[in-house]
Amino acid sequence: MKQSERFGRLRRSRRSVRWPAGWRSPVLALLALLTLPLLAACDVADQPDGWSSPTADPLEPETRLIAPTGEDRVVAIELLDGNLGAALWEFPDDDGEFPGLDEQIEPVAFYADPVWVPQTDEWLLAGYADGTLYAVRRDGESARVVFTSPDRLVADLIVDGDRVYVADTGYRVFAIDIEQPGRAVWEWSGESDLQIWSGPVLVDTERGQLLIVAGLDGRVTAIAVDGEREGSSVWQKQIESGIAGAISASDGLVYVGALDRHVYGLDAATGETVWTAKASHWLWGTPLIHDDTLYTTDLRGNVYAYDTRSGAQRWLQPFAVGDRVRAQPLYVPLPAESGDAGGILVVIARGGVIHQLNASDGSPLREFELADAADLLANAILKDDRILVADENGVLYAVLLGANQAVRLYPQD
Repeated sequence: MKQSERFGRLRRSRRSVRWPAGWRSPVLALLALLTLPLLAACDVADQPDGWSSPTADPLEPETRLIAPTGEDRVVAIELLDGNLGAALWEFPDDDGEFPGLDEQIEPVAFYADPVWVPQTDEWLLAGYADGTLYAVRRDGESARVVFTSPDRLVADLIVDGDRVYVADTGYRVFAIDIEQPGRAVWEWSGESDLQIWSGPVLVDTERGQLLIVAGLDGRVTAIAVDGEREGSSVWQKQIESGIAGAISASDGLVYVGALDRHVYGLDAATGETVWTAKASHWLWGTPLIHDDTLYTTDLRGNVYAYDTRSGAQRWLQPFAVGDRVRAQPLYVPLPAESGDAGGILVVIARGGVIHQLNASDGSPLREFELADAADLLANAILKDDRILVADENGVLYAVLLGANQAVRLYPQD
């Protein structure tokens, strides 16, 4: 089956909800990757309600965070104590409205992670269905529309100073001035029938600053964001299969996991392949880079550790989780007094089991099951000695490191 046949023509108008037979939205293509061995059988009843990750408030990281609810909303949560979270505000409200906005909001779900903008004291939230980028004041008193795309928003946002870079499902990238909203500073189009779901990355190279984007057609493109070539393609790399997971970068290389079961280390300035490594199944999740090691997972549930410069495997063999994994691995450094120079790698399986591995060799340390949780697709964050993870229904849990304990932070039963 060809790549184009697998994904079909998924572009749709901004407000249309008429999907091809068997699909309830474009994200079902990825749901099918998670649930079925072949995309030929794509009769799936449900779709993920977004996989936006909980994000700590940078001004009050100990007590506040932003998290998806799984009900078409994002909530600002205040941690009142170790076991309780209370909502400060929800975006939008029960009527699909919010102070400062003239029209009802149609987000349907949130897939891009919230991004903090310090200059304006606002959170950027990307509405999936309406293709609208919202800026919500940190205190929740008002919101404004920054930009509306002709298509939907799945990919993570990139903020650099007063600019935000937005990639939509129409295979376009927009550069937006956050403080002068409404019109793109520049627009780039990949002219493809497929989409961009992969989170881009911004890198500094000898050719200037480049925004690296990748799409479901297998193209990786570097776009200049400054200088005379601003908004134009600097290089393109064609990979045999689609790219759905976010891109990572380190030390002049960008790292891409593709549906052809390969991880690619590409030269950020030229796009030339520096190394490739083969996994056992499709790669969707975002690679994690710590020091000179790249950690990634495939949809068969295997966890890999590669040398970032050569692609050589760091572990004797991958660790088998035994379940599908989308969430990015989480690295937890050990206290200096432990005498161990390594750390713990946390791997979150879709079915609710949270694995802790020795990051140095991939050996298992412990595992804990969130028995009552819905699917775990979003990335987790670390707060003190706890892992904060949100399930597909927007329930936020705190899992204690080093013990088989978890509490439901929000909402309360």
